[in-house]
Amino acid sequence: MKVTQNVVMDLLPAYLAGEASTDTNDLVEEFLRQNPEMSSLVDAERREFGAQRDLLGPAGAPAADHELRTLARTRSLIERQKWQVAVALMLTGFPFAFVFDGGRFTFLMLRDQPLLAGEAWCGAAILWVLYFFTRRKLRATGL
Repeated sequence: MKVTQNVVMDLLPAYLAGEASTDTNDLVEEFLRQNPEMSSLVDAERREFGAQRDLLGPAGAPAADHELRTLARTRSLIERQKWQVAVALMLTGFPFAFVFDGGRFTFLMLRDQPLLAGEAWCGAAILWVLYFFTRRKLRATGL
Protein backbone atom coordinates (compact mmCIF):
# COMPACT_ATOMS: atom_id res chain seq x y z
CA MET A 1 0.00 0.00 0.00
CA LYS A 2 1.36 3.38 -1.00
CA VAL A 3 1.17 6.20 1.55
CA THR A 4 0.11 9.46 -0.06
CA GLN A 5 0.48 13.01 1.15
CA ASN A 6 -3.24 13.14 1.95
CA VAL A 7 -2.92 10.17 4.29
CA VAL A 8 0.00 11.83 6.08
CA MET A 9 -1.97 15.10 6.35
CA ASP A 10 -4.82 13.16 7.98
CA LEU A 11 -2.41 11.58 10.48
CA LEU A 12 -0.53 14.81 11.18
CA PRO A 13 -2.70 16.17 14.04
CA ALA A 14 -2.32 12.95 16.05
CA TYR A 15 1.39 12.82 15.20
CA LEU A 16 2.05 16.40 16.31
CA ALA A 17 0.00 15.98 19.50
CA GLY A 18 2.01 12.88 20.43
CA GLU A 19 -1.14 10.74 20.48
CA ALA A 20 -0.32 8.52 17.50
CA SER A 21 0.78 4.92 17.87
CA THR A 22 4.38 3.86 17.30
CA ASP A 23 3.51 2.42 13.88
CA THR A 24 1.82 5.66 12.81
CA ASN A 25 4.81 7.70 14.02
CA ASP A 26 7.16 5.45 12.03
CA LEU A 27 4.97 5.76 8.93
CA VAL A 28 4.84 9.58 9.10
CA GLU A 29 8.56 9.92 9.83
CA GLU A 30 9.46 7.62 6.93
CA PHE A 31 7.27 9.67 4.60
CA LEU A 32 8.87 12.91 5.84
CA ARG A 33 12.37 11.54 5.23
CA GLN A 34 11.41 10.84 1.62
CA ASN A 35 9.68 14.19 1.11
CA PRO A 36 11.85 17.12 2.36
CA GLU A 37 9.34 19.77 1.23
CA MET A 38 6.64 18.23 3.39
CA SER A 39 9.16 17.81 6.19
CA SER A 40 9.85 21.56 6.36
CA LEU A 41 6.10 22.23 6.44
CA VAL A 42 5.66 19.76 9.31
CA ASP A 43 8.58 21.33 11.22
CA ALA A 44 6.90 24.74 10.96
CA GLU A 45 3.63 23.23 12.16
CA ARG A 46 5.42 21.47 15.02
CA ARG A 47 6.92 24.78 16.22
CA GLU A 48 3.53 26.52 16.06
CA PHE A 49 1.74 23.59 17.71
CA GLY A 50 4.38 23.47 20.45
CA ALA A 51 3.90 27.15 21.19
CA GLN A 52 0.14 26.65 21.45
CA ARG A 53 0.57 23.64 23.70
CA ASP A 54 2.69 25.72 26.08
CA LEU A 55 -0.16 28.23 26.31
CA LEU A 56 -2.62 25.47 27.09
CA GLY A 57 -0.47 23.80 29.72
CA PRO A 58 -2.14 22.07 32.64
CA ALA A 59 -3.45 24.31 35.35
CA GLY A 60 -2.03 23.88 38.80
CA ALA A 61 -3.90 21.64 41.18
CA PRO A 62 -5.98 23.42 43.80
CA ALA A 63 -4.51 23.78 47.25
CA ALA A 64 -5.02 20.92 49.67
CA ASP A 65 -7.37 22.98 51.85
CA HIS A 66 -9.31 24.49 48.93
CA GLU A 67 -12.50 22.57 49.74
CA LEU A 68 -12.31 23.46 53.43
CA ARG A 69 -11.84 27.15 52.65
CA THR A 70 -14.74 27.03 50.18
CA LEU A 71 -16.97 25.34 52.75
CA ALA A 72 -16.00 27.89 55.43
CA ARG A 73 -16.69 30.79 53.06
CA THR A 74 -20.07 29.30 52.11
CA ARG A 75 -21.03 28.81 55.75
CA SER A 76 -20.03 32.40 56.45
CA LEU A 77 -22.19 33.66 53.59
CA ILE A 78 -25.18 31.63 54.78
CA GLU A 79 -24.73 32.94 58.34
CA ARG A 80 -24.47 36.51 57.05
CA GLN A 81 -27.60 36.02 54.94
CA LYS A 82 -29.51 34.71 57.97
CA TRP A 83 -28.63 37.79 60.06
CA GLN A 84 -29.35 40.18 57.22
CA VAL A 85 -32.87 38.84 56.72
CA ALA A 86 -33.58 38.74 60.48
CA VAL A 87 -32.54 42.35 61.10
CA ALA A 88 -34.16 43.55 57.84
CA LEU A 89 -37.48 41.99 58.88
CA MET A 90 -37.22 43.59 62.32
CA LEU A 91 -36.44 47.04 60.91
CA THR A 92 -39.20 46.71 58.32
CA GLY A 93 -41.87 45.80 60.86
CA PHE A 94 -40.69 47.90 63.81
CA PRO A 95 -42.29 51.18 62.61
CA PHE A 96 -45.63 49.37 62.34
CA ALA A 97 -45.82 48.74 66.11
CA PHE A 98 -49.34 49.67 67.16
CA VAL A 99 -51.75 49.87 70.04
CA PHE A 100 -55.43 49.03 69.84
CA ASP A 101 -57.15 51.66 71.96
CA GLY A 102 -60.79 52.58 71.93
CA GLY A 103 -61.57 50.70 68.74
CA ARG A 104 -58.70 52.33 66.79
CA PHE A 105 -55.25 51.21 65.72
CA THR A 106 -52.57 53.72 66.66
CA PHE A 107 -49.16 53.26 65.11
CA LEU A 108 -46.85 54.47 67.86
CA MET A 109 -43.63 55.05 65.97
CA LEU A 110 -45.26 56.59 62.92
CA ARG A 111 -47.25 58.97 65.11
CA ASP A 112 -44.62 59.85 67.70
CA GLN A 113 -41.30 59.38 65.87
CA PRO A 114 -41.78 59.56 62.08
CA LEU A 115 -38.11 60.41 61.49
CA LEU A 116 -37.00 57.32 63.41
CA ALA A 117 -39.46 55.20 61.39
CA GLY A 118 -37.95 56.55 58.16
CA GLU A 119 -34.44 55.75 59.39
CA ALA A 120 -35.52 52.22 60.29
CA TRP A 121 -36.96 51.71 56.80
CA CYS A 122 -33.75 53.07 55.20
CA GLY A 123 -31.70 50.63 57.26
CA ALA A 124 -34.09 47.83 56.29
CA ALA A 125 -33.76 48.74 52.60
CA ILE A 126 -29.96 48.59 52.83
CA LEU A 127 -30.12 45.21 54.56
CA TRP A 128 -32.58 43.85 51.96
CA VAL A 129 -30.21 44.89 49.17
CA LEU A 130 -27.28 43.23 50.96
CA TYR A 131 -29.40 40.12 51.52
CA PHE A 132 -30.18 39.81 47.81
CA PHE A 133 -26.52 40.38 46.86
CA THR A 134 -25.49 37.64 49.28
CA ARG A 135 -28.22 35.38 47.91
CA ARG A 136 -27.00 36.03 44.37
CA LYS A 137 -23.41 35.23 45.39
CA LEU A 138 -24.55 31.94 46.93
CA ARG A 139 -26.63 31.09 43.88
CA ALA A 140 -23.60 31.68 41.63
CA THR A 141 -21.78 28.96 43.58
CA GLY A 142 -24.65 26.56 42.98
CA LEU A 143 -26.26 26.71 46.45
